[in-house]
Amino acid sequence: MKKFHCDALILGGGSAGCSCALWLKHLGLKGLIVEKSDKLGGLQNYSPYPNVWILGRNYSSGKAFAREVTKQIEGANIPIRFNTSIADLSFDEEKKNFRASLIQNKKKFFIETKFIVLATGVSPRNGGFEPSSDVLIGPGDHIERADYRKKSVAILGGGDNAFENYLFIKKKKPKNVKIFARNVRAQFPFVKKIKRGDLKVGQYVVDSHEKRINGEGFDIVVVMYGWQGVNPIQNMVPLKMLNGFVQTDEHRRTSQEGIYAVGEVAQASHPCCVTAMADGIIAAKDIQMRIDKIRIPVELKLK
Repeated sequence: MKKFHCDALILGGGSAGCSCALWLKHLGLKGLIVEKSDKLGGLQNYSPYPNVWILGRNYSSGKAFAREVTKQIEGANIPIRFNTSIADLSFDEEKKNFRASLIQNKKKFFIETKFIVLATGVSPRNGGFEPSSDVLIGPGDHIERADYRKKSVAILGGGDNAFENYLFIKKKKPKNVKIFARNVRAQFPFVKKIKRGDLKVGQYVVDSHEKRINGEGFDIVVVMYGWQGVNPIQNMVPLKMLNGFVQTDEHRRTSQEGIYAVGEVAQASHPCCVTAMADGIIAAKDIQMRIDKIRIPVELKLK
């Protein structure tokens, strides 16, 4: 079986993982991106909404942002393994290296690396619902594709995504749309646009099988209960977690020496593309400084 080496194995090709890989490249180090799907950009690949939050660029959609990320990473000749997942991870005490077993298209290969960067992002919380054509979980392009015409829609959740998707669905000519929120966390510009009577704040009772909220039946239920971190190595190398996210310090180091977590898997403050990219930079710089502490003294000795 083939064995490869890199300075940092980056699990996840979203904003955080790509940012980390790009900075490692420019810092003279080799990062390998391992992405379980066939594209870079993470959740932005499924966002039909304009991304106007990135200074210097107004992307027409999250998908456009993902295409630009891909173009830059590929242009920098950063190695990527698509359709690849991690099967096992161990630490070699003698070599002081991690040994990762990876699977790509049913073929196994191994990577030896000094550092692991967990950039695997998040998945939406389902709240006990099973996704279907009339139960939509989390934001994304499946929300855009659904047919709401003359249908009654319930949105569950009190964050930005619940309120933003209310505004989107209202444009699709539904019979009615109601938001059920135990508490409101959304930003005020979203909240003030909600039609009087369409927001129900407080405890509510859900019958997920019958799609009934407080006894009222709906044709479509949209579940916006937030996110939880995706941690594919937890059964291999347990990390400290908090509320479903990996805990890190200010350098983005986890509880396990040599393993970093960046972006939304670590519940970045104000999670978005920009904070995810910043996380990737912080980890890359920390890795570079730690490797240079080894490389520079050796180089000086050789001279």
